[in-house]
Amino acid sequence: MARLFLAVLLILIPVDFSRNQLKQNSANSPTVSISLPANIPSESVQIRYFLIGSFGGYGSFIEPRPNQRDYEIDASAERRAADSVKILVYATGCKIQTFDLELTRLPNPKVRFVCEVLPRIRIDGEIPNELTHHENAELGVSYMVFWANHFFGIADGVVTEFLVAKIRPDSDGSFRLDIPDFSADNTGSTYSGGVSLRFTLRDSKTLNPIAFNLSPAQAEYQSETHELRILSSYPPGLKFVAQASDSTHPENQ
Repeated sequence: MARLFLAVLLILIPVDFSRNQLKQNSANSPTVSISLPANIPSESVQIRYFLIGSFGGYGSFIEPRPNQRDYEIDASAERRAADSVKILVYATGCKIQTFDLELTRLPNPKVRFVCEVLPRIRIDGEIPNELTHHENAELGVSYMVFWANHFFGIADGVVTEFLVAKIRPDSDGSFRLDIPDFSADNTGSTYSGGVSLRFTLRDSKTLNPIAFNLSPAQAEYQSETHELRILSSYPPGLKFVAQASDSTHPENQ
């Protein structure tokens, strides 16, 4: 799954997302520091960000690492300091937190991630058992944040997603997992674009996809993108079926 934001700014600033060509760290680069609460494992934190400056726009992510009390974002590209940065931070079980920082007056800001805990809900589901005969079949659940493009100021692009669960389904295709109740997270309510849960099946060793998008069999539980709708509860034995790849959000058509 693509993890970079490949997009065009709404204000038509040229955007380049090549990490190897555009991003060039140096000891004198400005930074944004994000401190974590002591009770939040740093490896559970996922960070996406978007820089804007004279270089245009640049989006990337921070690779989660254990035993970190803070994460730093290099707030520059092409050896030029960014004028602003927008950040999304997700930690397992917490609401997404947003930061929108101007860097021209305060080039090295320090912010703190505060975990607003979400309640937990259970998904007791079934996928076609012919898919689980694969020796290394692993089910992944991603929180698809369609409103993130509008938050970043991007007109179109790859959807921001956060991995929220991984589980090995039973041989008969049944699975049970507990995830945060994202219906209780209204962080993106001021931005257009929705959210959904994407279920994918892949080989845990090679990471090759077995089924890219498993969709609820019942239409009432499907989002506009044929993924699982965000609800506060789901019925037991929720059935999923394999769908063709569909990563286009209706608002971008």
